[in-house]
Amino acid sequence: MRSGTVTPHAVANCLAIVRRGPEKNPSASPLLNDLAMRTDLIIGMAGSGGDGVVSAGESLITAAALEGYHAIMTKSFGSQIRGGESSCRLRISNREVLNSGGTLDVAIALNWEDFLKFGAELPVNGHTVVIYDSKTGVAPDRIPLAGVSPAEVVAVPVGDIAKQTAGTDRAKNTVVLGLLAGWFGIARDSILAGIRKKFGKKTPEVLAANERAFTAGIAHAAANPLRTEWKMAPAVAGERPLLVDGNELCAAAAIFAGCDFFGGYPITPSTEIMQFLSREIWKYGGTVLQAEDEIAGIGAVVGASFAGKKALTATSGPGMSLKTEMLGLASIAELPLVCVNVQRGGPSTGLPTKSEQADLLQAVFSAHGDVVRPVLAPISVADTFGITVEAFNIAEQYQTPVIVLSDQEIAQRKETVRPIDTSAFRIVERRRPTAAELEHYTRFRITESGISPISQPGEPGGNYLASGIEHNEHGAPTASGEMHARMTEKRLKKFHPLKQRRDLFVIEGPADAPIALVGWGSVAGVAREALRLAQADGLRVKLLIPKLLYPVAEEIYADFFASVQAGLIVEQSYQGQLHHIIRMFVDVPAGIESFARAGSNPIVADEVLTRAREMTLALQRRRVPQTEPRE
Repeated sequence: MRSGTVTPHAVANCLAIVRRGPEKNPSASPLLNDLAMRTDLIIGMAGSGGDGVVSAGESLITAAALEGYHAIMTKSFGSQIRGGESSCRLRISNREVLNSGGTLDVAIALNWEDFLKFGAELPVNGHTVVIYDSKTGVAPDRIPLAGVSPAEVVAVPVGDIAKQTAGTDRAKNTVVLGLLAGWFGIARDSILAGIRKKFGKKTPEVLAANERAFTAGIAHAAANPLRTEWKMAPAVAGERPLLVDGNELCAAAAIFAGCDFFGGYPITPSTEIMQFLSREIWKYGGTVLQAEDEIAGIGAVVGASFAGKKALTATSGPGMSLKTEMLGLASIAELPLVCVNVQRGGPSTGLPTKSEQADLLQAVFSAHGDVVRPVLAPISVADTFGITVEAFNIAEQYQTPVIVLSDQEIAQRKETVRPIDTSAFRIVERRRPTAAELEHYTRFRITESGISPISQPGEPGGNYLASGIEHNEHGAPTASGEMHARMTEKRLKKFHPLKQRRDLFVIEGPADAPIALVGWGSVAGVAREALRLAQADGLRVKLLIPKLLYPVAEEIYADFFASVQAGLIVEQSYQGQLHHIIRMFVDVPAGIESFARAGSNPIVADEVLTRAREMTLALQRRRVPQTEPRE
């Protein structure tokens, strides 16, 4: 797609737009008015691969979006290629959802062995309603949740109901959808419409069987009411949402930004980017190459950039290790490209299906030599679009590889987002040589900005050598220490304006607040919710979310920390990698602490709020005047 012809309709064509169904009238149901109304609901479910747990979650979030709710759905699997455990958690709300939430309101275990494998990913407490398949043979007062007494425990013959109504226990997930619609009033009509759309392509018998399973789930809920009955409040009317995941939005944004070429190799959890582009990019004149390995994939991307094309590759941690040498070639040859790293648990194969933020040091420091590569990170599914466009813009403007650090949660979670206003984005193209410059073309001419015009093969007068060896201004190899110093300065000084980009940082809260929170990537949503809770609690707290992680914007951090006496840098990595990087470049207040945790061990907003309260109390204690001793 050429940037000059991009329209909002082109982006919409790349995405599945979810339209809301008919408006509901809350007053039309007297029963709803008599029940406790919930405006925020967190559901978690787990089972074996093949139980359709994730499929049920996707049906539920689609129905919620059709009703007009805000929603986020995350999914988690074991690392087995087939089978194994799988889970999803879904948060539905009448207001903006910033993260997938903390403790579950409703927990569904199709079998206990698989449910327990997810540990802190599906936390249960005394306010949770636990629903499980009675076929497990566990009595309600003997469920294997150590140290917890849920609000209510309900055993349901889910598998038996599925077999009786649909003729197969593969319809267990459809029965669960009926239970949720019946007990909690969640999008009954929209779920049924989704079932009809999903199974309408199959035989009439399969469709009828799943309709019966769904209806049976509703009937069981009606015949066995919960002790504390409550319903989900009707959604507030608003814009029609998009229901999309981060990988899809990343690929759509690449097309919008003018990406002509993708080269890569399948790797969890980034593969969907390549799959999406394989379906869509050819419609806009682009090409996808599924290479034989990670090195070949980025090698092709470097070549495409040299040929004048906007180019993209995507990978995860192990693939990023293999791509490092080619990224160095792109740096010294000053060739623009975008490399998306969808982070997962590491090192080595690590936790390929779990989220972590532990590739930041790799992204920043894995190059040899004096190299700066811009590193950006989206903070939500919706933000992935803008960050991907910005990554292409920075790559083209500064003639550099740019790394986008997504992570498994943002990349693969489903989220309702507002329709994207593409008119709000600008598209940047690389600096091309003028006719006068081509008369005596000097590819690596040292300029005031550090950026020199870049030609493409076949351009009359624009021939030059691009290689991995140090060169002079014309591209000829050199071993001169003086020229190496000048070229190194050229390659680094061009990034100085980037460090002034305050639009790549989100700052919320009072400027003079003494308590600070810093969060990035998928954890930024947790930090934002913690800030709102703290403000509602009367605490003076502010928040900084960097989308530009490197080069470090020293002035922006210094301004933010000027009033700060204590605070937290919140991140999903055991070492607290952003905390270390900031401290390398910024005079961080002594009271700033790292709140870091290894991947697959979620951080929730209430934990951050608790730490903010403790820090506020500690500051107050420091200010209590000491009583003078009496003689």
